[in-house]
Amino acid sequence: MVDKDYNLPSIKRQSALDGQIESGRFGNCKTEPGIFIEENHPLSIVQLETREPPQKDFLNVIQNLFNFDVPLAPNTSKASDKTRIIWTGPNRWLIVEPETRDLTSLIKSQIKETSFSIVDLSHARSSIGIDGFMTRDLLLKGAAIDFHPEVFLVDHCVQTTFFNLSALICCLDENRFNIFIARGFALDLWQKVQEAAEEFGYETL
Repeated sequence: MVDKDYNLPSIKRQSALDGQIESGRFGNCKTEPGIFIEENHPLSIVQLETREPPQKDFLNVIQNLFNFDVPLAPNTSKASDKTRIIWTGPNRWLIVEPETRDLTSLIKSQIKETSFSIVDLSHARSSIGIDGFMTRDLLLKGAAIDFHPEVFLVDHCVQTTFFNLSALICCLDENRFNIFIARGFALDLWQKVQEAAEEFGYETL
């Protein structure tokens, strides 16, 4: 049980897409848009890695912090109402949640082991959310991955090339996905997703 407050600094994190997002409906929007696009901001994004396969005590600490198990199967994730843990490699995960607390300090305070590393990637990553009944068709235009709902299930994730950009794609719900990308390529990704969504009609939120 964590009884200490881990407050954020007073300086707010600036979005890589600040001033670049125009809300509204665009493209082939004769009826309901097939795609909804939004930026996920601000987020706390922390990379956690262990040198060896994680021990039971380590896994229990993370489970107690977030009230769900750490995903151990490749290319999967698990989530609560606000926090998601994404498997990104052997003994390595991203922990993502809306930025409401100092997530890095919170995790450090609870883990007593020394054979792990933790890196705050909140400034280094941007995230775009895509939703709508044509979402999987849009994803197929950008990546050579089978996004069929019977193959790419809810809570699955993949690191791949998406519109020629290195990205992490995570399925939150049947037609709802989050895409994580290096901050410097956020605008490029946003524009490519908008262009690909034009034929379906899209709304930026």
